[in-house]
Amino acid sequence: MHLTPSHWIYLAVVVLVIIGMALRKGVIPICVLGTFAIGWVYTHSFVKGLQTLYNANLASATNLLGIIIIIGLMVALLRLMERIGADQLLLRPFRNSVKTPGVAFWGTGLIKGAVSLFVWPTPATMMVAPLMTPIAMRAGLPLIGAAMTMNLFGHGIALSGDFVIQGAPKLTSSAAGVSVTSVLQASVPLVLATGVVSTVLGYLFLRRDMRRGKLTVGEVQAAQVRTEFGAAAKFAAVVVPSAFLATILTTILLPLRGGDATAFIGGVALLLFLAIAILEYGLKAPAAVMTFLQDGFIFSIRVFAPVIPIAGFFFMGSPDVSPQILGTGAPGFLLDLGKALAAHVPLSVAPVAIIIVLVGVIAGLDGSGFSGLVLVGTLAQALGTPIGANVAVLAALGQMGSVWSGGGTLVPWGVLDIAGVTGCDPEELTRRNFIPVICGLAVATVVAILLA
Repeated sequence: MHLTPSHWIYLAVVVLVIIGMALRKGVIPICVLGTFAIGWVYTHSFVKGLQTLYNANLASATNLLGIIIIIGLMVALLRLMERIGADQLLLRPFRNSVKTPGVAFWGTGLIKGAVSLFVWPTPATMMVAPLMTPIAMRAGLPLIGAAMTMNLFGHGIALSGDFVIQGAPKLTSSAAGVSVTSVLQASVPLVLATGVVSTVLGYLFLRRDMRRGKLTVGEVQAAQVRTEFGAAAKFAAVVVPSAFLATILTTILLPLRGGDATAFIGGVALLLFLAIAILEYGLKAPAAVMTFLQDGFIFSIRVFAPVIPIAGFFFMGSPDVSPQILGTGAPGFLLDLGKALAAHVPLSVAPVAIIIVLVGVIAGLDGSGFSGLVLVGTLAQALGTPIGANVAVLAALGQMGSVWSGGGTLVPWGVLDIAGVTGCDPEELTRRNFIPVICGLAVATVVAILLA
């Protein structure tokens, strides 16, 4: 494998990005300058180097556009449901069924995880936490326990698999050069391993500290609860969950996979959104629809705007996307580096898997579980292909590390939504998550080694 100066520049920038993420420094300037330098050196043209900057962001945005749209639609639907009170009506049946700390822990977590699958964890926090936290605390679960279970199930299990919206596996698979379906299938045992270990250990540690008197239930502040609901709220509380359940069953039975499944879910969400808006606002529905759609897309763009230039650089590491940026015949720089490394250093699945999950965890330290997905995807392809490993499994493992870390379970700046709504200390929450989540990722790594 002949390495050019462009390859060495790419490697140097990757190292700088990893160091920057570990130090919690912004890495967008590094990625932008690295993209320009590689474009200039590879094409031997200053002008084409500048064009490479635009092409890289365009290729990145093109790959992310489907994710941005589906999240915008889902959040718009959620904002509308919150405004009319349908979220409270939807959760009202759980008030009288949560009576013990155990039921409160697992019930609250499962509800948060289920909602997070459809609207992502941060919007789901605003919907679930104000209503379920007082219910859980009245059942005897300490505040930190309510925050932890919502955090592990929502920002951990639901987001790391992302089986409905498929934003994470779409981004990971694009960089790894494999299909979305293969990453989804590979992530199922890894999500189960990490999720079961982290939640069970978290619950056992919580009950131990409750028995020792280290954790007690503080004063319960009930959320403001509506007592009257309109026709639109009643309609939404029944039809929305029923429609999404039918949607999931349909995607399984047809079957619909990848982009087809995402398009189906997005279409259902948009029609539901429109029907609820018309039922609630009548002739004023057009203005309301525009307002809620703006809210939804503003949220989505805010999440992905920082990811676009970072992903643009790392996409040059993949031979599938690099030609879109640098032109026909452009190499996948990171894949070439991986082949060169494999030719000089004997690699096997175990060390490669450990490297990828560690890089994923480090990449997540910036508090964004998605900024590191292209890195771990390209790394999985670069190191997995030369040794004949299952690239989809390695990419899914890197996704676990990045999302569980930066998605919001291991760093205080990643759990601020849960901490802010519940009122718990973000540092205490991440300290309590640390051992369970690290143990879960360790078990997932062993599973990935056996499967890869």
